Amino acid sequence: MRLIVLMLIVIAGLGLRLEAAWHGAESNLPDSAAYERIARGLEQRGEFRQVGPGVPEQPQAASNYSPGLPLLVGGVFSVVGDDVRLARILLALIGAAAIPLTYLLGVRISGTGAGLAGAALLAFYPTLIADAGMLLTEPLAGTLIVGAVLLLLRARDSARLTDWVPPGLVLGLTALVRPEYLAITALLAVAVWLAPARRGGLRPLLPAMVLMLSALVVIAPWTARNYAEMGRIVPISTGGGQTVFAGSYLPSGGDPQKVTPGLLRSDPWLARQVRLRTGADPETAPPDFVFRLIAERDHPDVPTDEALAMMGRRQYVDALIRDPVGFAAFLAAKAHRIWWRGRSELTDRTPGKLLHWLIAALSLAGLAAIARSRPWEFRIIALLLVGATMVGVLFVASPRRALALWPVVSSLSGVGIALAASVLARRPQTRDRTVAIP
Repeated sequence: MRLIVLMLIVIAGLGLRLEAAWHGAESNLPDSAAYERIARGLEQRGEFRQVGPGVPEQPQAASNYSPGLPLLVGGVFSVVGDDVRLARILLALIGAAAIPLTYLLGVRISGTGAGLAGAALLAFYPTLIADAGMLLTEPLAGTLIVGAVLLLLRARDSARLTDWVPPGLVLGLTALVRPEYLAITALLAVAVWLAPARRGGLRPLLPAMVLMLSALVVIAPWTARNYAEMGRIVPISTGGGQTVFAGSYLPSGGDPQKVTPGLLRSDPWLARQVRLRTGADPETAPPDFVFRLIAERDHPDVPTDEALAMMGRRQYVDALIRDPVGFAAFLAAKAHRIWWRGRSELTDRTPGKLLHWLIAALSLAGLAAIARSRPWEFRIIALLLVGATMVGVLFVASPRRALALWPVVSSLSGVGIALAASVLARRPQTRDRTVAIP
Protein backbone atom coordinates (compact mmCIF):
# COMPACT_ATOMS: atom_id res chain seq x y z
CA MET A 1 0.00 0.00 0.00
CA ARG A 2 2.80 2.42 0.90
CA LEU A 3 4.54 1.67 -2.38
CA ILE A 4 1.32 2.50 -4.24
CA VAL A 5 1.02 5.81 -2.36
CA LEU A 6 4.63 6.65 -3.22
CA MET A 7 4.03 5.82 -6.90
CA LEU A 8 0.98 8.10 -6.96
CA ILE A 9 2.96 10.94 -5.36
CA VAL A 10 5.81 10.52 -7.85
CA ILE A 11 3.46 10.34 -10.85
CA ALA A 12 1.56 13.44 -9.71
CA GLY A 13 4.75 15.40 -9.04
CA LEU A 14 6.22 14.38 -12.38
CA GLY A 15 3.01 15.22 -14.22
CA LEU A 16 2.85 18.71 -12.75
CA ARG A 17 6.48 19.36 -13.68
CA LEU A 18 6.07 18.01 -17.20
CA GLU A 19 3.03 20.22 -17.76
CA ALA A 20 5.00 23.29 -16.63
CA ALA A 21 7.96 22.26 -18.80
CA TRP A 22 5.77 21.71 -21.86
CA HIS A 23 4.06 25.11 -21.69
CA GLY A 24 7.00 27.11 -20.34
CA ALA A 25 6.86 29.98 -17.88
CA GLU A 26 4.96 33.15 -18.73
CA SER A 27 7.90 35.23 -17.54
CA ASN A 28 11.43 33.84 -17.91
CA LEU A 29 13.93 34.75 -15.19
CA PRO A 30 17.15 36.45 -16.42
CA ASP A 31 19.31 33.52 -15.29
CA SER A 32 17.16 31.06 -17.22
CA ALA A 33 17.45 33.13 -20.39
CA ALA A 34 21.22 33.45 -19.92
CA TYR A 35 21.67 29.69 -19.46
CA GLU A 36 19.71 29.13 -22.67
CA ARG A 37 21.87 31.59 -24.62
CA ILE A 38 25.11 30.08 -23.28
CA ALA A 39 23.89 26.59 -24.22
CA ARG A 40 23.14 27.92 -27.69
CA GLY A 41 26.68 29.33 -27.90
CA LEU A 42 28.08 25.91 -27.02
CA GLU A 43 25.95 24.14 -29.62
CA GLN A 44 26.31 26.65 -32.47
CA ARG A 45 29.86 27.93 -32.02
CA GLY A 46 31.50 25.64 -29.52
CA GLU A 47 32.06 28.67 -27.27
CA PHE A 48 30.99 29.30 -23.69
CA ARG A 49 29.30 32.64 -24.33
CA GLN A 50 25.83 34.11 -24.74
CA VAL A 51 24.57 33.78 -28.31
CA GLY A 52 21.27 34.32 -30.09
CA PRO A 53 18.22 36.57 -29.74
CA GLY A 54 17.74 38.47 -26.52
CA VAL A 55 21.43 38.96 -25.69
CA PRO A 56 21.61 42.23 -23.69
CA GLU A 57 23.58 45.16 -25.06
CA GLN A 58 25.87 44.83 -22.04
CA PRO A 59 25.75 41.07 -21.35
CA GLN A 60 27.11 39.54 -18.20
CA ALA A 61 30.26 37.52 -18.84
CA ALA A 62 29.38 33.88 -19.41
CA SER A 63 32.23 32.92 -17.07
CA ASN A 64 30.15 34.37 -14.21
CA TYR A 65 27.68 31.51 -14.66
CA SER A 66 28.20 27.96 -13.45
CA PRO A 67 28.84 25.63 -16.40
CA GLY A 68 26.85 22.54 -15.37
CA LEU A 69 23.40 23.49 -16.64
CA PRO A 70 24.57 25.11 -19.93
CA LEU A 71 26.71 22.05 -20.69
CA LEU A 72 23.72 19.76 -20.12
CA VAL A 73 21.34 21.90 -22.20
CA GLY A 74 24.00 22.39 -24.88
CA GLY A 75 24.27 18.61 -25.10
CA VAL A 76 20.51 18.38 -25.59
CA PHE A 77 20.68 21.02 -28.34
CA SER A 78 23.48 19.13 -30.10
CA VAL A 79 21.36 15.96 -30.20
CA VAL A 80 17.84 17.25 -30.94
CA GLY A 81 18.50 20.76 -32.23
CA ASP A 82 17.63 24.09 -30.66
CA ASP A 83 14.57 22.79 -28.79
CA VAL A 84 14.25 24.48 -25.40
CA ARG A 85 11.07 22.56 -24.62
CA LEU A 86 12.88 19.21 -24.70
CA ALA A 87 15.62 20.64 -22.49
CA ARG A 88 12.96 21.74 -19.98
CA ILE A 89 11.36 18.28 -20.10
CA LEU A 90 14.71 16.64 -19.36
CA LEU A 91 15.21 18.97 -16.39
CA ALA A 92 11.67 18.18 -15.20
CA LEU A 93 12.47 14.47 -15.27
CA ILE A 94 15.68 15.05 -13.33
CA GLY A 95 13.89 17.28 -10.83
CA ALA A 96 11.13 14.70 -10.33
CA ALA A 97 13.77 12.06 -9.57
CA ALA A 98 14.34 13.93 -6.29
CA ILE A 99 10.87 12.82 -5.09
CA PRO A 100 11.69 9.09 -4.57
CA LEU A 101 15.16 10.06 -3.31
CA THR A 102 13.51 12.32 -0.72
CA TYR A 103 11.35 9.36 0.28
CA LEU A 104 14.43 7.15 0.72
CA LEU A 105 16.16 9.78 2.86
CA GLY A 106 13.07 10.17 5.05
CA VAL A 107 12.81 6.40 5.48
CA ARG A 108 16.48 6.24 6.37
CA ILE A 109 16.29 8.80 9.14
CA SER A 110 12.81 8.23 10.55
CA GLY A 111 10.73 5.58 8.78
CA THR A 112 8.16 5.17 6.02
CA GLY A 113 5.71 7.79 7.30
CA ALA A 114 8.39 10.47 7.25
CA GLY A 115 9.48 9.39 3.79
CA LEU A 116 5.98 9.61 2.31
CA ALA A 117 5.29 12.97 3.95
CA GLY A 118 8.58 14.42 2.72
CA ALA A 119 8.04 13.12 -0.81
CA ALA A 120 4.55 14.65 -0.91
CA LEU A 121 5.81 18.04 0.31
CA LEU A 122 8.47 18.07 -2.41
CA ALA A 123 6.16 16.81 -5.16
CA PHE A 124 3.57 19.56 -4.61
CA TYR A 125 5.75 22.51 -3.56
CA PRO A 126 4.48 25.27 -5.92
CA THR A 127 7.79 27.02 -6.63
CA LEU A 128 9.53 23.85 -7.77
CA ILE A 129 6.62 23.08 -10.11
CA ALA A 130 6.68 26.60 -11.58
CA ASP A 131 10.46 26.47 -12.02
CA ALA A 132 10.08 23.46 -14.32
CA GLY A 133 8.91 25.97 -16.92
CA MET A 134 12.40 27.51 -17.03
CA LEU A 135 16.04 26.47 -17.28
CA LEU A 136 17.21 26.88 -13.68
CA THR A 137 19.83 25.09 -11.63
CA GLU A 138 17.72 24.33 -8.56
CA PRO A 139 15.92 21.18 -9.82
CA LEU A 140 19.16 19.68 -11.10
CA ALA A 141 21.15 20.65 -8.00
CA GLY A 142 18.41 19.45 -5.63
CA THR A 143 18.39 15.95 -7.12
CA LEU A 144 22.20 15.76 -7.05
CA ILE A 145 22.36 16.97 -3.44
CA VAL A 146 19.83 14.53 -2.00
CA GLY A 147 21.48 11.75 -4.01
CA ALA A 148 24.88 12.73 -2.59
CA VAL A 149 23.49 12.65 0.95
CA LEU A 150 22.14 9.12 0.46
CA LEU A 151 25.49 8.00 -0.99
CA LEU A 152 27.38 9.56 1.92
CA LEU A 153 25.19 7.71 4.42
CA ARG A 154 25.66 4.46 2.50
CA ALA A 155 29.43 4.95 2.40
CA ARG A 156 29.46 5.44 6.17
CA ASP A 157 27.70 2.10 6.59
CA SER A 158 30.34 0.35 4.50
CA ALA A 159 33.97 -0.48 5.29
CA ARG A 160 35.07 -0.18 1.64
CA LEU A 161 37.14 2.82 0.67
CA THR A 162 35.76 2.79 -2.88
CA ASP A 163 32.27 3.54 -1.58
CA TRP A 164 33.38 7.12 -0.93
CA VAL A 165 34.01 7.68 -4.65
CA PRO A 166 30.33 7.92 -5.80
CA PRO A 167 29.32 10.65 -3.31
CA GLY A 168 32.47 12.59 -4.22
CA LEU A 169 31.67 12.38 -7.93
CA VAL A 170 28.07 13.50 -7.36
CA LEU A 171 29.23 16.40 -5.17
CA GLY A 172 31.66 17.39 -7.91
CA LEU A 173 28.80 17.46 -10.41
CA THR A 174 26.80 19.53 -7.92
CA ALA A 175 29.66 22.04 -7.71
CA LEU A 176 29.62 22.41 -11.51
CA VAL A 177 25.92 23.30 -11.21
CA ARG A 178 26.20 25.44 -8.04
CA PRO A 179 29.84 26.48 -7.38
CA GLU A 180 29.31 27.03 -3.64
CA TYR A 181 29.07 23.26 -3.22
CA LEU A 182 32.81 22.94 -3.78
CA ALA A 183 33.34 24.69 -0.43
CA ILE A 184 30.48 22.71 1.13
CA THR A 185 32.08 19.48 -0.11
CA ALA A 186 35.25 20.50 1.72
CA LEU A 187 33.17 20.97 4.90
CA LEU A 188 31.67 17.50 4.46
CA ALA A 189 35.14 16.00 3.94
CA VAL A 190 36.27 17.58 7.22
CA ALA A 191 33.20 16.10 8.93
CA VAL A 192 34.12 12.66 7.58
CA TRP A 193 37.70 13.14 8.75
CA LEU A 194 36.68 14.14 12.28
CA ALA A 195 34.05 11.41 12.66
CA PRO A 196 34.97 8.59 15.03
CA ALA A 197 36.09 5.44 13.22
CA ARG A 198 33.69 2.52 13.21
CA ARG A 199 34.88 -0.74 14.73
CA GLY A 200 36.81 -2.59 12.07
CA GLY A 201 36.36 0.31 9.63
CA LEU A 202 38.79 2.59 7.86
CA ARG A 203 40.49 5.51 9.51
CA PRO A 204 38.39 8.61 8.70
CA LEU A 205 41.23 10.51 6.98
CA LEU A 206 41.35 8.12 4.02
CA PRO A 207 37.59 8.31 3.24
CA ALA A 208 37.74 12.12 3.55
CA MET A 209 40.61 12.27 1.07
CA VAL A 210 38.86 9.96 -1.40
CA LEU A 211 35.65 12.03 -1.11
CA MET A 212 37.42 15.32 -1.81
CA LEU A 213 39.66 13.98 -4.56
CA SER A 214 36.70 12.41 -6.34
CA ALA A 215 34.93 15.80 -6.37
CA LEU A 216 38.08 17.54 -7.64
CA VAL A 217 38.44 15.02 -10.46
CA VAL A 218 35.04 16.10 -11.79
CA ILE A 219 35.80 19.82 -11.84
CA ALA A 220 39.45 19.46 -12.97
CA PRO A 221 38.72 19.55 -16.74
CA TRP A 222 36.70 22.75 -16.38
CA THR A 223 39.39 24.32 -14.19
CA ALA A 224 42.00 23.45 -16.83
CA ARG A 225 39.79 24.99 -19.51
CA ASN A 226 39.42 28.19 -17.46
CA TYR A 227 43.17 28.40 -16.98
CA ALA A 228 43.72 28.07 -20.72
CA GLU A 229 41.09 30.74 -21.44
CA MET A 230 41.91 33.24 -18.67
CA GLY A 231 45.53 32.56 -17.81
CA ARG A 232 44.74 32.15 -14.11
CA ILE A 233 43.20 29.54 -11.83
CA VAL A 234 39.41 29.80 -11.70
CA PRO A 235 38.01 26.53 -10.29
CA ILE A 236 34.48 26.90 -11.69
CA SER A 237 33.22 30.45 -12.36
CA THR A 238 34.15 34.10 -11.92
CA GLY A 239 30.80 35.03 -10.38
CA GLY A 240 32.06 34.88 -6.80
CA GLY A 241 33.64 38.34 -6.90
CA GLN A 242 30.41 39.96 -8.05
CA THR A 243 28.31 38.18 -5.44
CA VAL A 244 30.63 38.98 -2.52
CA PHE A 245 30.65 42.65 -3.57
CA ALA A 246 26.86 42.78 -3.83
CA GLY A 247 26.48 40.81 -0.60
CA SER A 248 28.72 43.19 1.34
CA TYR A 249 26.72 46.34 0.48
CA LEU A 250 25.19 47.08 3.89
CA PRO A 251 22.71 49.82 2.80
CA SER A 252 20.80 47.11 0.90
CA GLY A 253 19.78 45.45 4.17
CA GLY A 254 20.64 42.10 2.60
CA ASP A 255 18.26 42.49 -0.37
CA PRO A 256 20.30 42.09 -3.61
CA GLN A 257 17.60 43.94 -5.56
CA LYS A 258 18.47 47.13 -3.67
CA VAL A 259 22.23 47.09 -4.32
CA THR A 260 22.36 48.64 -7.79
CA PRO A 261 19.78 51.41 -7.10
CA GLY A 262 21.63 52.27 -3.89
CA LEU A 263 25.00 52.48 -5.66
CA LEU A 264 23.59 54.69 -8.42
CA ARG A 265 21.94 57.06 -5.95
CA SER A 266 25.07 57.42 -3.82
CA ASP A 267 27.56 57.79 -6.71
CA PRO A 268 26.73 60.49 -9.34
CA TRP A 269 29.81 59.52 -11.39
CA LEU A 270 28.43 56.01 -11.76
CA ALA A 271 25.06 57.22 -13.02
CA ARG A 272 26.77 59.53 -15.55
CA GLN A 273 28.93 56.69 -16.86
CA VAL A 274 25.91 54.47 -17.38
CA ARG A 275 24.22 57.20 -19.45
CA LEU A 276 27.38 57.89 -21.48
CA ARG A 277 28.12 54.26 -22.29
CA THR A 278 24.62 52.94 -22.85
CA GLY A 279 22.45 55.99 -23.50
CA ALA A 280 19.85 54.43 -21.23
CA ASP A 281 18.29 55.36 -17.92
CA PRO A 282 20.70 54.27 -15.13
CA GLU A 283 17.79 52.60 -13.32
CA THR A 284 17.57 50.03 -16.13
CA ALA A 285 21.30 49.18 -16.10
CA PRO A 286 22.07 45.52 -15.29
CA PRO A 287 23.86 45.06 -11.95
CA ASP A 288 26.91 43.31 -13.42
CA PHE A 289 27.53 46.27 -15.77
CA VAL A 290 27.39 48.72 -12.86
CA PHE A 291 29.74 46.54 -10.81
CA ARG A 292 32.13 46.33 -13.75
CA LEU A 293 32.27 50.12 -13.98
CA ILE A 294 33.19 50.35 -10.29
CA ALA A 295 35.90 47.72 -10.65
CA GLU A 296 37.40 49.43 -13.72
CA ARG A 297 37.50 52.77 -11.91
CA ASP A 298 38.92 51.61 -8.59
CA HIS A 299 41.19 48.77 -9.76
CA PRO A 300 41.83 49.19 -13.51
CA ASP A 301 44.73 46.72 -13.64
CA VAL A 302 42.96 43.88 -11.80
CA PRO A 303 40.54 41.34 -13.34
CA THR A 304 36.97 42.41 -12.62
CA ASP A 305 36.02 39.44 -10.43
CA GLU A 306 39.20 39.75 -8.33
CA ALA A 307 38.69 43.51 -7.92
CA LEU A 308 35.07 43.07 -6.83
CA ALA A 309 36.03 40.31 -4.37
CA MET A 310 38.73 42.54 -2.91
CA MET A 311 36.34 45.48 -2.49
CA GLY A 312 33.69 43.23 -0.99
CA ARG A 313 36.10 41.85 1.62
CA ARG A 314 37.17 45.39 2.49
CA GLN A 315 33.54 46.47 2.95
CA TYR A 316 32.96 43.55 5.30
CA VAL A 317 36.04 44.33 7.40
CA ASP A 318 35.18 48.04 7.57
CA ALA A 319 31.62 47.27 8.65
CA LEU A 320 32.80 44.85 11.32
CA ILE A 321 35.21 47.41 12.78
CA ARG A 322 32.89 50.40 12.50
CA ASP A 323 29.64 48.87 13.77
CA PRO A 324 29.88 45.24 14.90
CA VAL A 325 26.31 45.17 16.23
CA GLY A 326 24.87 46.54 13.00
CA PHE A 327 27.06 44.16 11.03
CA ALA A 328 25.73 41.18 13.01
CA ALA A 329 22.16 42.36 12.40
CA PHE A 330 22.90 42.64 8.68
CA LEU A 331 24.15 39.04 8.54
CA ALA A 332 21.14 37.84 10.54
CA ALA A 333 18.80 39.60 8.10
CA LYS A 334 20.51 37.81 5.21
CA ALA A 335 20.13 34.42 6.89
CA HIS A 336 16.46 35.19 7.51
CA ARG A 337 16.01 36.12 3.86
CA ILE A 338 17.49 32.83 2.65
CA TRP A 339 15.27 30.53 4.68
CA TRP A 340 12.15 32.37 5.82
CA ARG A 341 11.36 34.74 2.96
CA GLY A 342 10.99 32.19 0.19
CA ARG A 343 10.54 33.02 -3.48
CA SER A 344 8.20 35.99 -3.88
CA GLU A 345 6.07 34.18 -6.50
CA LEU A 346 4.85 31.95 -3.67
CA THR A 347 5.28 34.00 -0.51
CA ASP A 348 3.77 37.29 -1.72
CA ARG A 349 0.43 35.71 -0.83
CA THR A 350 -0.45 34.76 2.73
CA PRO A 351 -1.29 31.06 2.04
CA GLY A 352 2.00 30.58 0.24
CA LYS A 353 3.91 32.33 2.97
CA LEU A 354 2.27 30.18 5.64
CA LEU A 355 3.04 27.02 3.67
CA HIS A 356 6.69 27.99 3.33
CA TRP A 357 6.99 28.86 7.02
CA LEU A 358 5.30 25.60 8.02
CA ILE A 359 7.72 23.50 5.96
CA ALA A 360 10.71 25.41 7.34
CA ALA A 361 9.50 25.04 10.95
CA LEU A 362 8.77 21.33 10.51
CA SER A 363 12.24 20.81 9.05
CA LEU A 364 13.81 22.41 12.14
CA ALA A 365 11.74 20.10 14.33
CA GLY A 366 12.81 17.11 12.24
CA LEU A 367 16.48 18.11 12.45
CA ALA A 368 16.23 18.43 16.24
CA ALA A 369 14.51 15.03 16.45
CA ILE A 370 17.38 13.17 14.76
CA ALA A 371 20.18 14.97 16.61
CA ARG A 372 20.51 12.21 19.21
CA SER A 373 19.02 9.19 17.47
CA ARG A 374 20.84 9.64 14.14
CA PRO A 375 24.08 11.52 14.87
CA TRP A 376 25.80 10.78 11.54
CA GLU A 377 22.75 11.76 9.49
CA PHE A 378 22.31 14.84 11.67
CA ARG A 379 25.93 15.87 11.17
CA ILE A 380 25.83 15.59 7.37
CA ILE A 381 22.47 17.31 6.93
CA ALA A 382 23.24 20.06 9.44
CA LEU A 383 26.54 20.80 7.70
CA LEU A 384 24.74 21.11 4.36
CA LEU A 385 22.23 23.56 5.82
CA VAL A 386 24.86 25.55 7.73
CA GLY A 387 27.19 25.61 4.73
CA ALA A 388 24.51 26.90 2.39
CA THR A 389 23.52 29.53 4.97
CA MET A 390 27.11 30.69 5.40
CA VAL A 391 27.53 31.03 1.63
CA GLY A 392 24.33 33.05 1.39
CA VAL A 393 25.29 35.25 4.34
CA LEU A 394 28.74 36.02 2.93
CA PHE A 395 27.64 36.32 -0.70
CA VAL A 396 24.14 37.05 -2.04
CA ALA A 397 21.23 36.12 0.21
CA SER A 398 18.94 34.58 -2.38
CA PRO A 399 16.06 32.25 -1.40
CA ARG A 400 17.15 30.13 -4.37
CA ARG A 401 20.02 28.84 -2.22
CA ALA A 402 17.45 27.23 0.08
CA LEU A 403 15.45 25.95 -2.88
CA ALA A 404 18.41 23.85 -4.06
CA LEU A 405 18.24 22.08 -0.69
CA TRP A 406 14.46 21.64 -0.70
CA PRO A 407 14.53 17.84 -1.16
CA VAL A 408 16.62 17.54 2.03
CA VAL A 409 14.44 20.13 3.77
CA SER A 410 11.33 18.20 2.72
CA SER A 411 12.78 15.00 4.18
CA LEU A 412 13.32 16.75 7.50
CA SER A 413 9.81 18.21 7.34
CA GLY A 414 8.51 14.69 6.83
CA VAL A 415 10.29 13.70 10.03
CA GLY A 416 8.61 16.63 11.79
CA ILE A 417 5.19 15.56 10.47
CA ALA A 418 5.76 11.94 11.54
CA LEU A 419 6.82 13.13 14.98
CA ALA A 420 3.73 15.31 15.35
CA ALA A 421 1.50 12.46 14.18
CA SER A 422 2.98 10.06 16.72
CA VAL A 423 2.44 12.57 19.53
CA LEU A 424 -1.19 13.09 18.50
CA ALA A 425 -1.75 9.35 18.19
CA ARG A 426 -0.59 8.75 21.77
CA ARG A 427 -2.91 11.36 23.32
CA PRO A 428 -6.25 9.53 22.85
CA GLN A 429 -4.72 6.35 24.25
CA THR A 430 -3.63 8.27 27.35
CA ARG A 431 -7.07 9.78 27.81
CA ASP A 432 -8.95 6.51 27.22
CA ARG A 433 -6.77 4.36 29.47
CA THR A 434 -8.93 2.81 32.22
CA VAL A 435 -8.01 3.44 35.83
CA ALA A 436 -8.48 0.64 38.35
CA ILE A 437 -10.93 1.47 41.17
CA PRO A 438 -9.73 0.21 44.54
